[in-house]
Amino acid sequence: MRLGCVLLLVLLMSGRVWAVPQALVGAAELPTVAEASGYQATSTSEEVSVFLRACDERAQHVRMFEFGRTEQGRLMSGLVLGESPVPGRGQLSASGDGRLVVMLLGNIHSGECDGKEALLMLARELTLTPEHPWLRRAVFVVVPNYNADGNDQMSVDNRPGQVGPVRGMGRRETSRGFDLNRDFVKLETAEGRALVRLIDQWNPHMFIDCHTTNGSIHRYPLTYDIPHNPAVAGGLREFLRREFMPDVTGRMRAAGFETFYYGNFARQQTRWESFGFEPRYSTEYVGIRGRIGILSESYSYADYRTRVLASREFVRQCVEAALVRAEQILGLLGDVEQGAARLAGSELPLNAVLGPFEQKVTVLGRVPGSEEPRDYEVEYWGRYEATKRVVLPAAYVLPEASSAVVRNLQNHGVRLSVLQRAVRVPVVVRRVVAIERSAMAFQQHHLVQLQTEEEREERELGVGAVIVSTAQPLGRLAAWLLEPESCDGLATWNFFDERLRAGGEYPVLAVPDVVGWSIEPMVEER
Repeated sequence: MRLGCVLLLVLLMSGRVWAVPQALVGAAELPTVAEASGYQATSTSEEVSVFLRACDERAQHVRMFEFGRTEQGRLMSGLVLGESPVPGRGQLSASGDGRLVVMLLGNIHSGECDGKEALLMLARELTLTPEHPWLRRAVFVVVPNYNADGNDQMSVDNRPGQVGPVRGMGRRETSRGFDLNRDFVKLETAEGRALVRLIDQWNPHMFIDCHTTNGSIHRYPLTYDIPHNPAVAGGLREFLRREFMPDVTGRMRAAGFETFYYGNFARQQTRWESFGFEPRYSTEYVGIRGRIGILSESYSYADYRTRVLASREFVRQCVEAALVRAEQILGLLGDVEQGAARLAGSELPLNAVLGPFEQKVTVLGRVPGSEEPRDYEVEYWGRYEATKRVVLPAAYVLPEASSAVVRNLQNHGVRLSVLQRAVRVPVVVRRVVAIERSAMAFQQHHLVQLQTEEEREERELGVGAVIVSTAQPLGRLAAWLLEPESCDGLATWNFFDERLRAGGEYPVLAVPDVVGWSIEPMVEER
């Protein structure tokens, strides 16, 4: 049976059959639900899986994979596409393969379904074009339907104000009510743990997360953003803001799509303000891991077809811009990773405040309450300045590590060691001066912020203490997770609550040196 017929048969069995418009010649063999419905509907999780299997069966350079199950037991799956042989996880770096690894994510918020459909279209293009120039220069890891549970709770009421799909879309949250784009620190969801494991295994050079936004009225079918966190290696942020994104913006304009940095108007259209910098967000998290994170936000007030096509074009132009600079990107990210071996003694920001860039920008808006276009010269508030910094130690020590903390660090891919012989060494003890706990729950947590003071003393560390070196690729991330005054660390998300009291000792020590210690890598339990 032809693969297009396989997909059509599933649609028939589900009662979801539409004629494929004749104009979509390239989509005739493997139509997406969006295309087949004339952009009236979006795909169920089963329809996504059938589409991915069809791609896998169609071409030798395509491999479907599964990387976990959702909270409700749905399989989480994606495609790896690259010139044959398609590599396995972690094999590119080990083999010296010089290709870029690009990870594409859709449906983190399932009501925002444009990216899901756009990524399926791009996957089809790469599947049906084995000679595609991208495939020789990059490997693509495509996860179009991340929040599969939320995806299948479709309703026309899930995204009020969003222009289509008229037959309904999924919901924002998971089946347990969690926002997956607030889970990249705590990893409380099965979905979050599975995705971060996948990120750790592939270590993609570029990660694009596809969303749909509403908010302020403007004239962009899609906006974008990059990591704001000042803890992200400075060279990486400067490269994206000064070179990479301006090129992508020009490419999008040439393709017929005006675009700009994500934001919302404030103070009577005098400001354009961005979103948060915390690593709970996907692209901020990837940035702290030392890789390129890019946010794509199609615009919910544009029609559904335009949003899907704009999302596809944005991903396409990001890939094109990256491939032109492949050698530069590999060198830049290599420098970031090598620099991670020398973090001890350097400063790491732990909190920040939003402020404006020096130069004003022009944002394409509309006269409030009308469709009349108006351009606004505004302050662009998208720059975060550090307000709290810490000098990084050689390592952190958890004398009595809780299993939840250890599991979290391992789920992130942070390398842990275990002390094999007791040592008496200088340590930095942080004593809790004040505990501020949010009155209102956020993501089912009452967030904690600590104020501490340092004390230096000698301390005997016993056999079995867990050692977290900062001299590792994820040293910045490890510090963000373990520092007591991090604004988005494990203390924030209640991992240490049972050990916290005013005047008490924070249960993570900092040490200036681990030379001569008898330590062995911790074996992760599976």
